[in-house]
Amino acid sequence: MSFIEISAITGTFFFTIISLWLVIKQRKIRADIQKREEVQKQRLYQVAILKEIQDKIGYSLDIDKVIDVITGSLKYLFPYSTSSSLLIKRDKIIFKTYVEQSVSSKFIIEVKNTMKTSLLPLIGNLPEEIEEYIQGVPLDDTKTPNIGSFFNIPLVIGKNVVGIINVSSMEKGKYKDEEVKILYEIVEQAFAALSRLEAVLETEKVKLTSLISSLVDGVFMVDMNKNLTIINDAAKSFLKISSVSPSFSDILASFGQQYNLLYNIDLAIKTNTQITEKEVSINGKVFQTFITPVSSVSANQNKPIGASILLHDITVEKNINTIKEDFTHMIVHELRAPLTAIKDSAELMIEVFEDKGILEKEQQRRLLKIIEQQSKNLLEQINQVLDAAKIEAGKFSINKVESDMGEIIGNAVEFFLPQAGKKQILLSADVYYPLPKVNVDPSRISQVLNNLISNSLKFTPDGGKIVVSAKPGNGILTVSVSDNGMGIPENEQKDLFSKYYQIRTTPHQLAKKGTGLGLYITKGIVEAHEGTVGVISSEGKGTSIYFTLPFEQGGPRIIQGHLPQNKITMGSSLSN
Repeated sequence: MSFIEISAITGTFFFTIISLWLVIKQRKIRADIQKREEVQKQRLYQVAILKEIQDKIGYSLDIDKVIDVITGSLKYLFPYSTSSSLLIKRDKIIFKTYVEQSVSSKFIIEVKNTMKTSLLPLIGNLPEEIEEYIQGVPLDDTKTPNIGSFFNIPLVIGKNVVGIINVSSMEKGKYKDEEVKILYEIVEQAFAALSRLEAVLETEKVKLTSLISSLVDGVFMVDMNKNLTIINDAAKSFLKISSVSPSFSDILASFGQQYNLLYNIDLAIKTNTQITEKEVSINGKVFQTFITPVSSVSANQNKPIGASILLHDITVEKNINTIKEDFTHMIVHELRAPLTAIKDSAELMIEVFEDKGILEKEQQRRLLKIIEQQSKNLLEQINQVLDAAKIEAGKFSINKVESDMGEIIGNAVEFFLPQAGKKQILLSADVYYPLPKVNVDPSRISQVLNNLISNSLKFTPDGGKIVVSAKPGNGILTVSVSDNGMGIPENEQKDLFSKYYQIRTTPHQLAKKGTGLGLYITKGIVEAHEGTVGVISSEGKGTSIYFTLPFEQGGPRIIQGHLPQNKITMGSSLSN
């Protein structure tokens, strides 16, 4: 073989080797390019799915929509016979499956049982109630293939497993790890976003719950299915609900038949307007109710999600208005009576004088006495109203001087002795000497004692007993007026010193007496002296209303005060 032939064969061999190497290299490059394209395609698909999820659910925890987006787009990733989801929601199972390739009913049942078997160890117990939704191509029960291959991906929000996704095929060995991995990453990223959103919403919910709980108004919210989503302590108190986790039925029971809460909630949601009721009576209190529809703004649409209900307690305002109305009627009556007596007396004097030209002295005295007495009554009523107005405006003033409380008490008791005698009431004083001298306004403290003794005389039956006492101790002089009359119910005692207040259990003939300002003014006078007022009473056993006055310890003492001789004095210390 010549050199030329050998060279040709060698060249051909090397050319063949180089060509084969180039072909293999080219194939490898094409495979790498195809693989990169496939990876890029998968990444683009992953981004597209996540963007679609974001666009469709926005900032809501709508797990159903997330699952629908994922399972509905799997056909762009790999072929399958069915893509399914099984979600635990409100104590029931929501099973959805999309049929891409026609399968039998038995195939669907096998998919569902496979998913339940996989989910059971992750959750523990599965609810018995189940809702099923099947979409896609029609089922064909003539087909017999079972599940050839499948995989499951758990759905996790935070640390809680809420469901599972299943992809199944009639073919065996259908799915590769890379395909499963991509879907797993999509699900993981989507539900990680939901977990972060849930954490943010939970934080905001805690803040909102704390804010609502601190409100003095009652607030609760319901969803579209009338499930109670939140209720604050004030609402529980108003509605007298003791359950830690109340239901909407508990609320309806508290409202009773007097207000159709359910109808008004539906009306507010349907019309998307606030429903306001000025007065609703619940458990002895009066409330304004405000029912406001709550909407979720999604995709530029207002979607109703429930309603919030606010209860504003107007019991006090309602009572004050009622009391003011009663006071207006009462004061008109009280002022009309003395004015009428004055007018009639004056007219009679004029009529007699015009007829006879002169009035008999006794007749003059009697008519002038009526005018004088009724004028005093009228002036007293007006002064009470003025005093109450000064106290309320913070302009009430007193003129303190060093005073003898024994003398002030003695004078007050002596003044009411005739009135007590008419009812055969034993009116007495129990003063513990030596008394300290106190800096008070004598006329105002006398006004306090007059109010208290006058009230006791009203509410003490004939033959009863009233004791006015004074006892010093620890820089405080305590003065009380005690009787064995009808007493004051415990539920009324807290309002006793309120403006315009009158005891509701007062006998009818006494109910119209007075303005209801006496004890309010008493409290204002005592507090102006830096003292306090209080009441001790048992219904049917009597009442003791007391007030305190501060005095300077170590100051001058009064060994014996002024006590009227025509009244009984009590207290062994008087003989000291």
